[in-house]
Amino acid sequence: MLANSPVLSICVPSRNRQKYFQETIKGLVASSRMDVEFVFVDNSDDPTMMDAFITPYLADPRITYIPSGEKVRPMVENWEVAATATRGQWVAFIGDDDYVDPDAAGLLKRIAAAEPDVDAVDWAKINYNWPDESRRPAPQAIPLQTEITRIPKSLLKQRAFQWQSAKQTLVSGFSIYHSAISRRLLDRIRQAYSGRFFEHPIVDYDSALKNIMLGEKFVHVRRPLSVLGVCPLSNSASLGNRDAADKIQKAFHQEHAVPMDAWDCYKDYPFTSRHGVTACIGMVHHWFAKTYGYDFSGFEVNFVEACAIQCNQSVNPEQFKLYADDYRQAFRSWKGGKYLKYFKPEFKPKAAETDFTGYWEPDLFVMERNTFSETATDFYRMVSGFLTPVEAMTVDFDSHRVNQTVRGAFRDIKRAANGHR
Repeated sequence: MLANSPVLSICVPSRNRQKYFQETIKGLVASSRMDVEFVFVDNSDDPTMMDAFITPYLADPRITYIPSGEKVRPMVENWEVAATATRGQWVAFIGDDDYVDPDAAGLLKRIAAAEPDVDAVDWAKINYNWPDESRRPAPQAIPLQTEITRIPKSLLKQRAFQWQSAKQTLVSGFSIYHSAISRRLLDRIRQAYSGRFFEHPIVDYDSALKNIMLGEKFVHVRRPLSVLGVCPLSNSASLGNRDAADKIQKAFHQEHAVPMDAWDCYKDYPFTSRHGVTACIGMVHHWFAKTYGYDFSGFEVNFVEACAIQCNQSVNPEQFKLYADDYRQAFRSWKGGKYLKYFKPEFKPKAAETDFTGYWEPDLFVMERNTFSETATDFYRMVSGFLTPVEAMTVDFDSHRVNQTVRGAFRDIKRAANGHR
């Protein structure tokens, strides 16, 4: 019997990626834990595939299934529907090509017992590329650490609102995406921000900024608890490729009555979704400040440098020039052009790929596809054999190691941010 109030609700919203969604569902429900809830939300053009697949699973009391509606739900609505359906003390979202360990529920209970009123728990992630004829399999870094660390809110604010240490994405962590957010903080967010959990179409960063603004106690777990999957249909698969990104953005905008780029708050804002991932995050940052009256001044130079890093990640010199020229034009008009001088992108060919596997301090490198792993779930289960079992982890906040472990926690967050979007 499912607990009246599950410890953890795991939400998986999906759209037109049924093959991967089905594998993720299989992986999650294989857990024997009864203190978790699974909220699966389909939003596909053809609802029959998932409706038929899920039918045998509906006898499982842990499952809430929300089928596709008469009209396609924009992503922000799909996430809102999912969050509204949850009953757990903690809520986490993953993508339909990802995986998260349901045993995180037991660890969350122990963390909450040791650190009362904790608002959000983030953890290290593993990257995994699904089989794809166009992508060469690669070794992935598996963090072996197990420290559990309090993260000062002041540091998170610098990284989220001031873009401190940002690469092509913010490295603050603590979005509801691949982290667990307490029911208490979610209720606070809904009360403070328009009666909703999510408002901006870039839902993961909408969540991160709100969580860091209103949360007070944050904890990071250095042991990986989830997998950031990249299937051939993922947004992440288009990073650095303008043509592929444009195609995805066009489809994304068509789902909304008013495309994000046309919102009133961006009337005098020169960056659009077409500039790429860093600009998209900048758009959330700008919207949040403008809508709720926050002053984030002082972030500008860090933002410009992050945009340059995004350009540097382009797949070839031609793509680099497209991105760099567009950003340069935007910076000429942004805030009177005073920050253009800080925009110094430099294309460098990517280093030759390696097939190295083994231990390279502080991580273990494991080939993502092998005899044992053809899905994100498989990969997590395989590498978990090298890791401390989640149920065996003890919660020990060691004040003598705080500086070292906080630095390590941010390395975890940066690595996940650089490897996935």
